[in-house]
Amino acid sequence: MPRYYLNLFNDVDTTDEEGCDYADLAEARNGAIEAARALIAEHVTKAQPIDLGDRIEVTDGQGVVLATIRFREVVTITDRDAAD
Repeated sequence: MPRYYLNLFNDVDTTDEEGCDYADLAEARNGAIEAARALIAEHVTKAQPIDLGDRIEVTDGQGVVLATIRFREVVTITDRDAAD
């Protein structure tokens, strides 16, 4: 099973030193999406700002970026009151 690394780029950039085994890139992307949503939820719970430009990069063992998951891509924000 291939090993992928999920590197976080936000106010404190974090390089994934251990990585995780995923069946394929699609599964690794889903893992990155779940991680991004968990981080967003944590910020909401703590009343901290969310920067929708933050991202998680999925890389292989050589550091080649295979996918980029931006926080703005993993949430949908609407404001029904804004239409009034």
